[in-house]
Amino acid sequence: MSTVSPGHSVPDRPDGLTAEIRALVNATAPRLFAVVEEWTTEAGDRDARVAAWGLAHRDGSAQVATESGGLRMSLRNPERAAQLVSRCPGSVGSLVWPQAESDAGGLLA
Repeated sequence: MSTVSPGHSVPDRPDGLTAEIRALVNATAPRLFAVVEEWTTEAGDRDARVAAWGLAHRDGSAQVATESGGLRMSLRNPERAAQLVSRCPGSVGSLVWPQAESDAGGLLA
């Protein structure tokens, strides 16, 4: 099954408006992040999984959905999602920003 765009035509735009619209969308788009859960296995090794995905908004708030899709949350900030994962015994939560290019490899907290 494929997704098909509606047959709407793009309005006739003045010169430069398309570039301005793209810049507006890029400037206001929420940032994607992953909530990663880490723990120590019985063998003493470290393991991790993506527990949830989220969108961070310009106002600082975040929308988060668990990887399974079974739980959705509206939070004051993305860091709150990592704190909630860290409440599980033996688990440590962190945020990873897929687009981030830094020496930390996108890790935030």
